[in-house]
Amino acid sequence: MSDNAVAATNRGLFDRSTKGLTVAPVFVPIERGRIQFFAQVLGITDPVHIDVNAARANGYPDLVAPPSFYMVIEAAANDELKRTGQPSTFDRIGCDYRYLLHGDESYEYIGPIFAGDEVSLTTTVVDFYDKKGGAMEFVTLRSSIEHADRGVLVRATRNLLHRLG
Repeated sequence: MSDNAVAATNRGLFDRSTKGLTVAPVFVPIERGRIQFFAQVLGITDPVHIDVNAARANGYPDLVAPPSFYMVIEAAANDELKRTGQPSTFDRIGCDYRYLLHGDESYEYIGPIFAGDEVSLTTTVVDFYDKKGGAMEFVTLRSSIEHADRGVLVRATRNLLHRLG
């Protein structure tokens, strides 16, 4: 049976019983080298992201993570879950990577993230819904990155989808 035939017969790959689930906070250390490498890969030249002295001269305690660094933190949190034998949010909701696509996403940046911080990532499974007569199923996830002293630094809402038909 082809992958398309398998997808067509397996409607609803997400585990909808996870609606409302909040994954316990995962703590992630923010490393200077990761910020520098990420900035380099993206072609970011603002020195507050790559030069500690420039960041400090601008009043920051260390390098400032670029806004899109959220994805690096999420990946590190998933790595930490795997390392400790726990399922990631994606595992818990039943993502099938053969059919998984990213839908829309939005981010609210409340405060900066600095090298040397330890932040926590918490994710909640908000909702599931279908479109195109069930040929596409969606999950909405809300996440927040928090610092123990500075509170919430980033809020994210993301939709992932399985294309089934």
